[in-house]
Amino acid sequence: MIHSCTITENGRLLGVATTADHGWMFTAIDPRVEDLHGSRFRSTAEAERVALLVLDRGRGAERGRP
Repeated sequence: MIHSCTITENGRLLGVATTADHGWMFTAIDPRVEDLHGSRFRSTAEAERVALLVLDRGRGAERGRP
């Protein structure tokens, strides 16, 4: 059976992590995390942590930070 977990930020759907052969595969819904589409993670917590880091980096770039 395939299991899934939604990854959200402030109520906005970023993507879905679904069980894969070895861990969890991320399917991006929000274009801001599109670079993670198809990435595999050991846990849903790791997928969520990385997605939120990608969002935070994007916000930094919008403010002129590297």
